[in-house]
Amino acid sequence: MRRSSGIFLLIVFGLWLILPAQAQTPTIRAADGALNGASYARSGLPNGGIAQGSIFVIFGDNLGPATLVQVSAFPLPTTEGLAGTSVTVTVGQTTVTAIMLYTLKTQVAAVLPSNTPLGPGTVRVRYNGQDSNPVPIRVVARSFGTFALNQAGSGPAIIQNVNSEADRPINAFDHPARPGQVMILWGTGIGPVSGNEPGGALPGNMPGVNTRVFVGSKEASIQYRGRSGCCVGVDQIVFTIPEGVEGCYIPVSVVVDNVVSNYVTIAIARTGNVCSDPGGYSSSQWQTLLSGQNVRIGTLAVQRILNRNLGGGIGGDGAPYRSDYITAAYSSFSSSALLKVPGQPPIGSCAVMQFPLPSFVIPGALGAGAVIVNGPVGNRAIPMSSTGVYQLLFAPTFPAAPNIVTDGTLVTAGTYAFNVTAGANVGAHSASINHPATFTWNELASFPGTINRNQPFTVTWTGGTAGALVYIYGQSAYDSGPQGDVGASFQCTADGGAGTFTIPASVLSALPPTYSVGPAGPHGSFFMSQYIFGQPLSIPGTDIGTISVADINTIYTVAYQ
Repeated sequence: MRRSSGIFLLIVFGLWLILPAQAQTPTIRAADGALNGASYARSGLPNGGIAQGSIFVIFGDNLGPATLVQVSAFPLPTTEGLAGTSVTVTVGQTTVTAIMLYTLKTQVAAVLPSNTPLGPGTVRVRYNGQDSNPVPIRVVARSFGTFALNQAGSGPAIIQNVNSEADRPINAFDHPARPGQVMILWGTGIGPVSGNEPGGALPGNMPGVNTRVFVGSKEASIQYRGRSGCCVGVDQIVFTIPEGVEGCYIPVSVVVDNVVSNYVTIAIARTGNVCSDPGGYSSSQWQTLLSGQNVRIGTLAVQRILNRNLGGGIGGDGAPYRSDYITAAYSSFSSSALLKVPGQPPIGSCAVMQFPLPSFVIPGALGAGAVIVNGPVGNRAIPMSSTGVYQLLFAPTFPAAPNIVTDGTLVTAGTYAFNVTAGANVGAHSASINHPATFTWNELASFPGTINRNQPFTVTWTGGTAGALVYIYGQSAYDSGPQGDVGASFQCTADGGAGTFTIPASVLSALPPTYSVGPAGPHGSFFMSQYIFGQPLSIPGTDIGTISVADINTIYTVAYQ
């Protein structure tokens, strides 16, 4: 298969992100210094190996010149280096020289030769005659990653809609695919090839490679899987959109030799030029998002929260305890950044993401006035915790503190009415919503402390509301880092009226085994929530207004093994 030079530039430039300089000699970042160039999957994740013949990216400082230098013609440089930069990988007693793609002071991209031995090894960067520190690398036969527009391996993918031989746009919210349409997915890591890799592209279908593509919860048929006809290390998978799948954030995952790739998303619409989701953005809201303007969002929420902690701390005896919230928030977001954020999977499907993720969206605060809520909790002023953010916590078991109600009052069934006065940016508005408070997660009290990652896991509930959204979420950390725990999480979505959902083993297997430290126990968790959204709100000074009630159930210190 072929693609245009524009797609090539999108992938190449999508690999690099300038990081702050710190060192004066070639230094590779100690933790996760070498990652798959599409998925950016960290080394501790099940898909964190670097595949033979795949593109990988090295992060650090003083690895190359201050200005980006990239390859422009075949043959691609190896031992001679690119602008003074070369990369070597050592596995056992064998050292190979990687195929250079680009070099920059803080980031280098290369292709791992297909003849690199399998197993644990080390990678080094040499720049202007000086060698960097060695960092670990795990060489595997196959570990697929799909390129994403956010340059971090999540959210909208680099997948083309095949309309004709000459018309193959990148899938987007305003360029959705159709059920039954042929698509071209771009990634790296499907496996090694034979031939002169530095000399040019080595296209060819690999029907013997055990490959599966899932679009939402449905498996797609595959027509081609193998190297692209344009590039070294870049793979294509050509597949057909299954029938019965529609939405703006349809998760797409690729399973190669039972290893699950990163999850990305595509937009699918049976008709029209813009996708839509049940309970998602309206057509006019999508036009605002796609216009490039900043998007102003106001949210009002009432949350009934039941927690269990199977380890130490509050509730460490495993007994459920409550911590309910009433909140209001008013923020402004960059639409271009907001469109790259991973969205929620549609009903009946799941997605997996690593954490912590880069911060794609930094909200700006919008000033509102006083927020008063009247309902089963009485008449309450909701205090402002920061500009544009109002929050009141109801927690009988918590110590007394400002903005926490500890007298036993909790969120119960009934109507909650918000009245908000005008502020600096947001006009006066009011809205109300009924909270049925009937949702019950059946397994909450008997939830097991350990979940088998290689088997499906079923949850059930009663008192759900048809049409409401049930979110099933879990996360497992394998280590801690400068920003906190490091690992992966899954999210599945179901209809509140369904009463049951089974998380596939393919989803759970994408999580790493959970690490445990001291009396706090395993660093894993599991959440079951139902959200009921009211009618969209017209809030002066905002583009999108929402009101919702929720029943949230949380389990802490869960081990995924």
